[in-house]
Amino acid sequence: MTTEPELDPYTRKEASKAAALIWLAASAVAGLGTWVAYDAIPGVNWVLWTSMAVLGLALLLARRGHPLPALPATTGAIAVVIAGGAAISADDFMHVLIVLSVALFLALTMLLASDPRIGQISTVFVITAPFVAAARTVFESITRAAEGSLMVRSHRARSTLRGVVITVPVVLVFALLLAGADPVFATWRDAVGRILESWAFLPRTVFFLVLLAVVLGAYGNVVRRRESTMPADVPGPRLEGDSHARWLGATERLILLGSVAALFWIFLAVQLSYLFGNLPETPGSGMTFAEHARRGFAELTVVATCTVLLVVVSERYGQAVRREGLITTITMSVIAAVFLLLASAFHRVSLYEAAYGFTTARLHAQVFMVVVAITLFALAVEVWQGIDASRLFRRAGLAALLALIVLVYWNHEAWIARANINRFAATGKLDTVYLTRGLSPNAVPVIVELLPSLPEPARAQLQAAVSLRYTGRVRLKQRRWYEWNLARARAVNALEQIGVSLEPVK
Repeated sequence: MTTEPELDPYTRKEASKAAALIWLAASAVAGLGTWVAYDAIPGVNWVLWTSMAVLGLALLLARRGHPLPALPATTGAIAVVIAGGAAISADDFMHVLIVLSVALFLALTMLLASDPRIGQISTVFVITAPFVAAARTVFESITRAAEGSLMVRSHRARSTLRGVVITVPVVLVFALLLAGADPVFATWRDAVGRILESWAFLPRTVFFLVLLAVVLGAYGNVVRRRESTMPADVPGPRLEGDSHARWLGATERLILLGSVAALFWIFLAVQLSYLFGNLPETPGSGMTFAEHARRGFAELTVVATCTVLLVVVSERYGQAVRREGLITTITMSVIAAVFLLLASAFHRVSLYEAAYGFTTARLHAQVFMVVVAITLFALAVEVWQGIDASRLFRRAGLAALLALIVLVYWNHEAWIARANINRFAATGKLDTVYLTRGLSPNAVPVIVELLPSLPEPARAQLQAAVSLRYTGRVRLKQRRWYEWNLARARAVNALEQIGVSLEPVK
């Protein structure tokens, strides 16, 4: 029977130092996260914690002699930039997008720190990244906890633990005695007593332990994989290669793409008179603005999105033949038709906005169409040069990322509020309910700024709606410095100008 060779004292000492360093870094990041994020409203705390999480990983790897590669450093920086939006926007929907996006890019940073090959960034890799990272994190945190329990059994660790057990009661007794002689110590004593009596420390402790497990697992997994002798293709999202089977024959491709191209161009020919026109104003059309815009946007946008997938499948799995030039021409014809359909959908939403005003949903729809249009252009380039699905995905993802960052940092709700209020002079219509209920506090400063430009009774109605919406909104006011948020600070100042109190209504 063979046994595992025991580690020499030097190796055990180095392993203990490495483990202690990982625990220390994870504890520091988890402690910071608990301090600034637990029971706190979004503000600079989000970008502060995200920055420390990425910086902690970089410093930990550098300390172990493995500098963070450029690619995971880039994804980590992107996570920090997106997290910064929490200190800029007061929109809850944007906060949800920020949380999801930051989680995705932190997961990508963790995986790419172990294997920084850009070629593996594909659709499958990105979609599965959060789940793969979560699984690795859970397994690693359990492993690190087990290893930590073994470390405690050493003679030195037992001595340290005994020292802590002896010291804590002594320090507590002295602190309680000093509290009777100093008002500051007495205040601290009373605060600790209230926390213990209310059990308020328990959920905070649970929050810290969960965050510690996540950070410990992520850091530990990256360090273990960087220092192991495992091959580069470790289990996880696989690198896409060119070995995929080409099961779609030339005849099938010609029939499929030719039929789709014919359908699209027939559709364009039939609707040529009103594709970019104003169908609801056409006598006998029997269609309202809402029906024209909603139907057009929904169907045409879905068609454009599905066409991208169709062309990718045709190019990726289609067999190369002597008629490849004809297939490429037909594919380009399909893409050109979809460009026109997408432009029509964009125009229809613009007509709807001109008739009924601007909303975040309509603006987001137009941003999505711009991203799809950029993806279509990238697809046309790929078809012409020879398609690489992973490269196409990265280009489309970059367009989507830039769109998200623009929406997060650009106060588009203020722009929407300004546009809708300015429309009142031409239309005499003002949706006060949407301005005060449909928009977040991001729009409040502009609404207050433009109130004097409105005639009565519209001005009084809008001011009353603002007062009703925000009176007693205590959460708009920051309680701690790390909850500072630019949009909320501006909203609070604007509300104070018109006499709206954020204090609880008694």
